[in-house]
Amino acid sequence: MSFYTNVFRGGQWTTETVDIKDIVKANSGSQEPKKQRSPNKAPQLGLLTRTVVESHALNFILPVRLRSPQHNDVAFIGDHDVRIQELGSDGRLREIARKSDFGSRIRNACVVGTFDIREDADGDGGTAQSLKMEDVDPEAGLTDTPNVQFPPQMLLLVMECGDSIFLFLRRGSDGCLEFVASCCPSPRKQLVYPGFHLAIDPSSRYVALACAQDFFVVYELESMENLGQAYAINDSLKPVRSIRPRTVRGVIYQIQFLYPRPGDDRHIILLLIIVRNNRSSMVTYEWNTGDDLSMVLAEEKRGHRMPVENQMPILIIPLTVKSAFIAISPEQVSVCTETLHGPPYFEAVEMQDKPPTRNHHGRGPPLWTAWARPFRLSPYFKTRDCIYLAREDGVVIFIEADSESALDRSTFMDTFDSNISKAFTCLFDQYTDVLMLGSESGPGAIWKVPARQPLELLGTLPNWSPTVDFATTDEFSTWNQPSSSLGNPMKPWGEGKIRKPDRVFATSGNGAKGSITEYRYGLKAEIALDLDYGTEFKQAWLFPAEHLGNNAEHHVVLSMATCSALLLIPEDFSQVQEAKAADATAYDLSAPTLAMEYSDDGLIQVTKEWVVVTGPDKNTRRFRYRDIISSDGEIVVSDAAILDGRVAVSAYSGTDFHIHTFIITPGQDAPTYCGSVSVDGDVTSLSLAPDYTVLAGIWKDGQVFLAKTLLQTVGHCRPQDVQNISQAVLEVAPPSTNGDTGIGAIASIISAWGFVLLGTRSGEVIRMSGTSIIECEKFGVTAAHITCSRMGHTLEPVVLVSCDRNLIHLRRRRACHALFDSTRSNDRWQVWPVDASNLAALPPPVEYGIAVNLSPEKDYVTPVLVVSGTKVLIVEMQHQPGPVNRQLPVGGTPTKVIYSEHLQCLVAAVHREGKPTLAFLDPETGEDLGRPLDKKTNKEVEFISGLGKAGDRIFGLGEWKFVKGSTTWRYILVNTKGGRMIVVSTSKEARDRGPPLIRYWMQFQKKGFDRPVYSAIGFESGLIYCVGQTVYWDAMDLTEKRLVTFKKHELGSPATSLRLSNGKLMALTTRDSLEVIDSYTGPDDAQSAGTQSHIDPQTRNAIHMIEVAGTQPDDPWGSIVLVADRECGVGGLWVPYKTPGRECEVVFSAELPRSIRRFRRGRTRPIWEQAQHKPMYGRLASTLDDAEILGISLDGSMQHFTLLNVDIWRLLRFIQNIALTNEEINPFTHEPVDDYSRYSVEPRKEAREMLMHVDGDMLLRCLERRALERLLSWADHEKRFVELLDGVENGEYTAGLSRREEYYGLAYNILDYFLRPVL
Repeated sequence: MSFYTNVFRGGQWTTETVDIKDIVKANSGSQEPKKQRSPNKAPQLGLLTRTVVESHALNFILPVRLRSPQHNDVAFIGDHDVRIQELGSDGRLREIARKSDFGSRIRNACVVGTFDIREDADGDGGTAQSLKMEDVDPEAGLTDTPNVQFPPQMLLLVMECGDSIFLFLRRGSDGCLEFVASCCPSPRKQLVYPGFHLAIDPSSRYVALACAQDFFVVYELESMENLGQAYAINDSLKPVRSIRPRTVRGVIYQIQFLYPRPGDDRHIILLLIIVRNNRSSMVTYEWNTGDDLSMVLAEEKRGHRMPVENQMPILIIPLTVKSAFIAISPEQVSVCTETLHGPPYFEAVEMQDKPPTRNHHGRGPPLWTAWARPFRLSPYFKTRDCIYLAREDGVVIFIEADSESALDRSTFMDTFDSNISKAFTCLFDQYTDVLMLGSESGPGAIWKVPARQPLELLGTLPNWSPTVDFATTDEFSTWNQPSSSLGNPMKPWGEGKIRKPDRVFATSGNGAKGSITEYRYGLKAEIALDLDYGTEFKQAWLFPAEHLGNNAEHHVVLSMATCSALLLIPEDFSQVQEAKAADATAYDLSAPTLAMEYSDDGLIQVTKEWVVVTGPDKNTRRFRYRDIISSDGEIVVSDAAILDGRVAVSAYSGTDFHIHTFIITPGQDAPTYCGSVSVDGDVTSLSLAPDYTVLAGIWKDGQVFLAKTLLQTVGHCRPQDVQNISQAVLEVAPPSTNGDTGIGAIASIISAWGFVLLGTRSGEVIRMSGTSIIECEKFGVTAAHITCSRMGHTLEPVVLVSCDRNLIHLRRRRACHALFDSTRSNDRWQVWPVDASNLAALPPPVEYGIAVNLSPEKDYVTPVLVVSGTKVLIVEMQHQPGPVNRQLPVGGTPTKVIYSEHLQCLVAAVHREGKPTLAFLDPETGEDLGRPLDKKTNKEVEFISGLGKAGDRIFGLGEWKFVKGSTTWRYILVNTKGGRMIVVSTSKEARDRGPPLIRYWMQFQKKGFDRPVYSAIGFESGLIYCVGQTVYWDAMDLTEKRLVTFKKHELGSPATSLRLSNGKLMALTTRDSLEVIDSYTGPDDAQSAGTQSHIDPQTRNAIHMIEVAGTQPDDPWGSIVLVADRECGVGGLWVPYKTPGRECEVVFSAELPRSIRRFRRGRTRPIWEQAQHKPMYGRLASTLDDAEILGISLDGSMQHFTLLNVDIWRLLRFIQNIALTNEEINPFTHEPVDDYSRYSVEPRKEAREMLMHVDGDMLLRCLERRALERLLSWADHEKRFVELLDGVENGEYTAGLSRREEYYGLAYNILDYFLRPVL
């Protein structure tokens, strides 16, 4: 006996025939007791880490022509990545390339090659001052073969390991831009901080690199002309001709090349400032191009003593005149001349003394941090020079020099409202300078500097560092918490429901630019038009106004409940007006519009009452349905679809539904009626496929059907033309995690990429091929409206889904094999509409969105028409996903943040003017709801008691749920640097509009400690907190209304994090890592001191910890503690709770690119990922409810942590070990292997602490480049790869696989599963 059943195979649900004997046999074997891990043995598991949000902190901003002279490119360089963006004629940046596979930190960077603006240059050279950037073909020079186009400049990166990497861009065989790299190894691997200093001479023929002391090296470079010739014949590029090192005695404080005298271009001048015995000297080396560097640097020069006031110059700025330079010191600005003959001459320069601005953070006067030389015509620099000089608090001065008096004058430009770091530069754009101001605290800015006109803000440079703390809106804080603070139970992941994703908020910036940043990821869509019509509408269309010939550029038709409206939009989006009756003759505005189509043949509008046709001759004709259909009865039209002049409408008379079709042909007097089909059920949606097949969604008896009929069909829908979608979905998709057993009616239908996509009223998106349903995914709980537009500048359709008031962009998937799902990592992204003038604003709710043809010249964005309540928006959707963070200003420096589920707000510790206080922020509006009160007078005050002390600092924030009998109190815990443990009470005060205000006051406090209170945690009857190196247990005395200490414990170093687990206290100390202490039994406990139970066997400079599940989420004794340290390490510790006195065991260790400052858990995955990402392929749930484990770093980047069982760890680590030897995946740090038979790539658990770590960023490169087949080209590797795949989940996913392609397809699916976005 056999029957059909649904089984989960290969990552998807399939229908199989199962014999009853097999089930009986399987059940009989499953009666054996499951092997349990010994409670005294550490679990075996691995850790996969990957970067989910890259940092946008900038170290350098360099204008560089990496493609051709025509392209105004700029390089944004961080610690580990390079982003190349192009400055457009509209002043906006668009990203064109990114590289982050360097394998080492970027220590320094500069531009190699020259680019001059010459007055006599022609358009082909692209360097004439009169060349307008909007007149340049964006593809000019990029479609040429590599033999033709060589850029005028390259980017030089000096890595922390000492290697020098030269980069430029070219267009690859696939049409995409790619980096061309050439690496020059460090001359000495034992150097300390090579590239600490970097300088390039004005001719770009020599580069000097210096360590912090004792050593520098000069590189002689090949000329750009010779490199271009080598590139033209596909020869290997060798930018470095020779290398000459030189030792010096002392600290190398500055290194810079000076400009030669006019007419002496071969003269090279290298300047060093060396500090020895607390005195600085200026040393110069001179030579001519081509001289033997071994002779030039043969001996160490003594140099000349620097004046006392210029001993420690912050900046050395070489001038193009007189071989002079400007020395910028904290005390004085001086110009140095006579650098080559005799002792140098320093002349002090008087400059305007501007007081510190509100962006200044330090205690001393603000310092000059950066300078930039603007582009000018070549003759200008022969006798003159000019620079922009920037101060850290936003002050910029323009300095001019000439050949007669060195410094001619200085002009105060303006005070820019941002902090300015050394990432500061100037670009040339349409006769004006464009200043780019990078910031170390908060966002930077882009400003246009037009001549004799006010400065113009073009945009901001995103930055949310420094980031020291973050929080999620997850109601749970631990991995196995029984219930939330509001009493909601934690359900195991198999029983959980689809839920709204948790949000992530982090502290960002300092001083006036401090903020709480909400982390969001997806496609940024800047709002170009925001118009409030005043009345709600459900759909909109945008078309060119050519068919009317009026002054408007575009028309927008709005469909409302009883009528339609027409808006006239000019080209610049200013003065949008509603059309008058005289301007709306080409439309029917008396009834709701159901469908519209615009083409070269004219405009077709279908409303509930009329069909309106406007031809190319601008003549408009109107037709009633009864005239088209020739019906005498009443016809009520409910829906319509148009494609290439073919029209289908659904109409009902009484309870009977019909689908009518007709064709509108240019030149004919009336539409051609095709036919009518009666439908058994309610038609809920209508569409036309590319072959003009009519697709109709039908709802009948609680079931969903899809009907297909030809355009000319007459009669009744045949049973074979109607498919039961409700039944088909149950056969291919797992039941909804919300417990729903069915899907809602079809709300929308579109055709794209050879598939039919259905959007349901219950939030599902169903993908069909023919009559087969490939997948059904949940996008939300409200109706999923799908739109499809085929844009003029791309062959790919633009598919958008609006659901749950969000907008999602669907993309074509790249299939790896027909038997397996294609990769899903990049096929859907949430679209975030952003108001560039208000970065704190929430995105507007989206009810409907459709891509429109609006700006064909902007191929880097897609215009989208959005319906948002009573508003119509036009947004410009970018194509490259990335962070779209939202910043909530707090008016100070935020240092701590938590999310209070009880108060439904963010609680942040903020330092304003050096005084600590609290802010209670509404996550929706960013409003500070807090109102501090004096406990005695109940009146509002500036600070509650215990806070507001100058120089004090809040070290910790937390919530405390205190329970006594049947009464519960909720408090906020605040511990400070000044030795105070403050318990804060809160109450809500309702108001007419908006969320309630939060009144808060000091309820209790313990003060007088002579050391800081580093951490605190509450339990039901008391508090535990660490003062200095002492941990205190306090209980609440309700009679005396104070905290009473009943136990203490001395640690080896301060504990910055405390946690209760399994009756023990976990204390994470700054020098001794994790210490587990026997906790309390109550105030009557006879023991007055805690007892150490377990300790980390390794000494770590620990920062933070989080406890996660082990191999069995239901085992409270098998948990793992993740510990982050200051050396960029993360360790996984298993605590042997049942063996007191035994040290913890290190299960795994990981070395990350940057230190983790905080761990948090959160269920952050988008709704469409939640049902698809249940534990499989050997992934272990990190918490009982399968939440994500996230970690944040000081630079604002975010890491994701995933636990692995041994089988999947072995497979992923095997791939990583091979990738470590591959130049494609690790171009600069790979270990070349000539003979793999003598090199083992087999994962080993002997040294498992480090090898149990898997680098997800490296695996992501393997996935994106489809590199597995090339990595496993050696036969033995491929054989072992198949064996490891067979070992995943005991061969569950490889059952029935035999072909090589099938195994690779499965492997790509596994990589994609582990590397999908989590935000």
